[in-house]
Amino acid sequence: MSRSLVAALVLLAVPAAVVRAQVVDTARTDSLARDTTDFTGLFLKAQLEGRRTIPVSPRIGASNLLPLHSRLVVNRDSILWHNAETVGDLLTKVPGVFLFRGGWAGRPELPNYQARGATSVDYLLDGMPYLPIGQDSVMVDPSLFPVSLLDRMEVERLPGKLVVHLFTRRNDRNVPYSRIGIASGDLQIARYQGQLEKRSAKGFGFSAAFDHLSVPNYNVLSPTGDYSNTQGWIRLEYIPSSNFGAELRFLQSAPDRDPIVSLSAPTDTLSEARKGSRHDYAARIHWNRQKAGLGPRFDVLLNRTAWTDRIERDSSLVLTDSLDDNGNVAKTDTTYSIGDHHRTVNQAGVLWGYRLPAASLDGSLFYQSTWTPLDLRARGGVAPNRWFTANFEAVYRKHQEGRASKWVTARAGVALPLGFSLSGVWRRGSEVARPALLLDSAQTLDDRSLAAGWHTNPLQVEATYSWNAGYRPTGYSQYSVMGTPSGSGRTEWVTLNARLAPLQWVTLDGWYSTPQGRRPEGQPPTHSVINGTIQSKFLPTFPSGVFNFKLQLSMESWSSGVVGRDANDAPVSLKGATFLRSYLGLQLGAFTAYYDRYNVQGTRLEAVPGLQIPRFASTFGVRWEFQN
Repeated sequence: MSRSLVAALVLLAVPAAVVRAQVVDTARTDSLARDTTDFTGLFLKAQLEGRRTIPVSPRIGASNLLPLHSRLVVNRDSILWHNAETVGDLLTKVPGVFLFRGGWAGRPELPNYQARGATSVDYLLDGMPYLPIGQDSVMVDPSLFPVSLLDRMEVERLPGKLVVHLFTRRNDRNVPYSRIGIASGDLQIARYQGQLEKRSAKGFGFSAAFDHLSVPNYNVLSPTGDYSNTQGWIRLEYIPSSNFGAELRFLQSAPDRDPIVSLSAPTDTLSEARKGSRHDYAARIHWNRQKAGLGPRFDVLLNRTAWTDRIERDSSLVLTDSLDDNGNVAKTDTTYSIGDHHRTVNQAGVLWGYRLPAASLDGSLFYQSTWTPLDLRARGGVAPNRWFTANFEAVYRKHQEGRASKWVTARAGVALPLGFSLSGVWRRGSEVARPALLLDSAQTLDDRSLAAGWHTNPLQVEATYSWNAGYRPTGYSQYSVMGTPSGSGRTEWVTLNARLAPLQWVTLDGWYSTPQGRRPEGQPPTHSVINGTIQSKFLPTFPSGVFNFKLQLSMESWSSGVVGRDANDAPVSLKGATFLRSYLGLQLGAFTAYYDRYNVQGTRLEAVPGLQIPRFASTFGVRWEFQN
């Protein structure tokens, strides 16, 4: 083939290839189906679901008619938006409560109300009595219960007695809810929190939460003193309507508290160890025919509390002279024998009530497998008009060893013109304050109080005068260095409580308590708490209200007094002290950050002899809440 022919063929092939390369591609650039998701519609639907409420279990004990000055309510905003790490911190808001705080976080926090000791406070968790159990089965340590699980706290005040109702959070929305929290602080303190809730419009619901707190030893004078506690909470519920529901609850707690031992002569244990695990299993069925909270209701409660010790033969945690011949801890806790390191208490209760617009009537019957086999109560209240309210309560409790508690409480209050109010309480009968101590006998009750108040827009003032019968308080086994207070005769108490809000964003509040005449042992004779708060949402800048700012300075002060007597009947004195505590909080929507500083002025004094509160100690953390 000639060269000219080859050249001609090449020239013909090149244009053909170019033409083939220039053929238009008719395939679609994106072969996937068109996205038809309406994100705006989904967002609006989520907003609507978040506002739609569904039935929840009614609170037990929150529907009783009580006169003015009878109840203190702390809602969830105050719990989360307050300088409170524990339930003990919340109790300091109650006028007349002195909190024996053994140093910093992680130590027992034992309240004392009007020199009646820690047994002067009773606790109910969602209507079920929360009993002490473990190495000390006499009194509840409120520092062991995490405030992150609480939705509300109500405190009924009586002369010489407090009844604390703790309510866990109830999710009334048809969208998931979650919450996480991370906190730290000085001395490598750490706290982690988490919560997840989901409810269905058909009635099924699920809640789970955990709270972990770790506090290393802060006392350089003691070789031990670490504390940690991991707590878990699970609730399964079925509430198909507002008239019926059932739920199962589980609460787990595992306190691991080392003792604090003084190295100086004579060697002594300042704070006892507490190591073990507690499990509370609870069930509830409720039925009612109430509308707008009015009508009949009926509840059945079951509870099983189990405690297992983990301190039996750990000689590194206790002093040598506190061990028996077999190497076990010689100290027994009430009805349980030495060496018995597993305890259980079963409870069953029936509650009923009827509520009218101007009257309420309710009662309860509880059985316990130990200490108090029978607990029967009846209560009623009337409020015929907005000026007058009256309430009565009758209690009969049968204890082991043939003992019994029985008393009647009468309350009445009247609202007067110009914002004035007046109320009175009389509690009479007998009470076994420590049923777990089989040798403890009933003490006579004849306690009376009179309260007067004046409520105006910027100022609220309340004054209470109490006459309490003689009483024999118990000692604090967690703080054996405090000894046991001597019994007192009739005691009169004066308590002043005031709140002043000169501006919408500035608040001053506080209280003062002191006995008159005879001064009983067990707590300082004079005690006061004052709070100064600046809080604003800066609405001109953030009109939606998503921003919140809080700055608070608290001052707690008490005088010198005798808190108990040692084994030689010598008085154990507590020096007077003043402590400052500051709190800074910032909230932006569902996000919250806070900084809490203890002992701002750096004093070396203490609330429990020998256990100083660390100087300039602080905690700080962040929390997030998510809905849907």
